Amino acid sequence: MITFNKKYIIFLALFIGLFLSGCKDKWDDHDKIQDPMVAVNLLAQIKSNPDLTKFADLLNKTGYDKVVASSKTFTIWAPNNQAITNMDQTILSDSAKLSQFVANHISNQSYLTSMANPSLVIRTLNGKNVTFTKTTYEEANIVTANRFVGNGVLHVIDMAIVPKPNVWEYLNSSASSLQKSFLNSLNYSYVDTTLATVTSIDQKTGKPILKPGTGVVNQNYFLQNMANVKNEDVKYTYVILTDAAFAAEKAKISKYFQVSNPAVSDSLTNWNIIKDLAFVGDYSSNLPDTLVSVDSVKIHLDPSAIVEKHKLSNGVVYVMSRIDYKMSSKIKPVIIQGEFPVSSPANSVPSYKSNMGSVGTRTTITRRNPTTKVDFTQLYYYNTGKANYWVHYLPTLNSVAYKVYWVALRDFNTTGTVTYFSQAITFGSPTLLPTLPLTQVALFNYNEVYIGTYTSSSFGKTDTFLVGANSTSNGANSLVLDYIKLVPVLN
Repeated sequence: MITFNKKYIIFLALFIGLFLSGCKDKWDDHDKIQDPMVAVNLLAQIKSNPDLTKFADLLNKTGYDKVVASSKTFTIWAPNNQAITNMDQTILSDSAKLSQFVANHISNQSYLTSMANPSLVIRTLNGKNVTFTKTTYEEANIVTANRFVGNGVLHVIDMAIVPKPNVWEYLNSSASSLQKSFLNSLNYSYVDTTLATVTSIDQKTGKPILKPGTGVVNQNYFLQNMANVKNEDVKYTYVILTDAAFAAEKAKISKYFQVSNPAVSDSLTNWNIIKDLAFVGDYSSNLPDTLVSVDSVKIHLDPSAIVEKHKLSNGVVYVMSRIDYKMSSKIKPVIIQGEFPVSSPANSVPSYKSNMGSVGTRTTITRRNPTTKVDFTQLYYYNTGKANYWVHYLPTLNSVAYKVYWVALRDFNTTGTVTYFSQAITFGSPTLLPTLPLTQVALFNYNEVYIGTYTSSSFGKTDTFLVGANSTSNGANSLVLDYIKLVPVLN
């Protein structure tokens, strides 16, 4: 006889077995394809849509049909037939432009409209960055969204999006101009041996012999040293000056970049115009009153001076009839830090190299300005035993008159019988002529002291010297310097 408890145990075991069996069946089913669209790839989905027949043809012509039919994951923003009809038809007959155009509508990975919060910047297969929102793709509206298939997502848009040039591409495709001509003059090429094809090894030197024409890299000094405006991942606002505006800028600043060779002066002037026409950031809307150039010059772009505006893949270009700025923002004061002299002057006159650093004690001392509460470090030279002992600096000066100041704190050897000392600043030579006047270093003076005016006749690096008194007595021939400040006198 089966007791009640035994009946209960048997029933419970049967129930658990049936429950586990049911769970297993459901778990086995979870991997099965529930949505038949998962078995369809992007190419098949596009071909099945009667409103995408033109884009399907373009995929076939460019070979991207094989790409989007692969097992990789993509997102496609497919222009409908009307959008293809409305686009510039000359693109369709140029195989290179057509390939770039089609690739401009395809990206790696899956992107749903819900992921745009509020927007996404997405890299397409042609290397361009585009903006995707919940309802738009660049300037196009999304008319059908989020068609999920086996290898990605399809969106249908109502406009064909032609790839925008970046700033550098636009500059090179624009009409000839003074600015463009100078930028092109900054192009150069070099051979990168790591990219070149090696044909053999020179038996005498052991160096590789490279195949001619391989490994050649084209570069531009502006892109390399100022702003790489062809970089798709950085947004720029770039200004192109009309020829009249460019000429006006040259007339305005050329006097500050004079050298003995007129052609070099012209090139220096041109460079100092173009270096301040690139600004990091896309200001295609809400143009601020002042933009700061890559070289820290504050430029005002008056909206009334905008001749043209071009939205580009990495920012915006404004063609301007003028720009405005304070000359003091472009031709800046020069600060020479006392504790950082150069080891030898620019020229090779032997006497210039025989004095500096040969004798005496050179040290640096750190102090705090009691007014500003800022710490500073200055040079201190003493016990040289030499008259007119000097320290050499090599600042870059413009061809302009400068008001010369220094900060030289004398807070040492101030008890008992105080020995005062004087020092001078000279340019071009450490001798006392030409020179600014010898000036006595005051006690406990943390302020800038006006020394005199120096006119630089040429742009470039200028030998500059801090020169001690004409005395061999230690204490009377010391040198001390926080900094020299040269303030340009601008008209």
